[in-house]
Amino acid sequence: MVEEYVFLGHAEAAVNIPVAFPKYQWHADKRKYGFEINPDFIDHVKEVFKPGDTIAAMCRSGGRSAFAINMLAKAGFTNIYNIIDGFEGDTVNDPESVYHGKRMKNGWKNSAPWSYDLDPAKVWIPTGEELEKLRSTLDV
Repeated sequence: MVEEYVFLGHAEAAVNIPVAFPKYQWHADKRKYGFEINPDFIDHVKEVFKPGDTIAAMCRSGGRSAFAINMLAKAGFTNIYNIIDGFEGDTVNDPESVYHGKRMKNGWKNSAPWSYDLDPAKVWIPTGEELEKLRSTLDV
């Protein structure tokens, strides 16, 4: 998601291509907002990468990126990897720690080069029909 890339930071060489979009509709039973799969994900990836290129996918905690890797594999990409712990990693589970409940364990951000610097050429921004579709999911 663009929001993650911009506000949480990203790996220095990362290209932002979202596999899913937030729906901004609260799911009380799951205590989180829902997502909608980006139907053009594979097409957007093919605009930047060839099926034999090395791709390491990453999201906040590794779940959406695993989904992205599976989609890429089905589309014929062969040299693809999921960063299992994601960008922020797992939460600290120690009530005595000031970091209890925070994503401070493992994860790219806690041990590898990352940045808040933005390169517009590496950030996917919706336009045209994609933008209208995203706007239609907003519950305002």
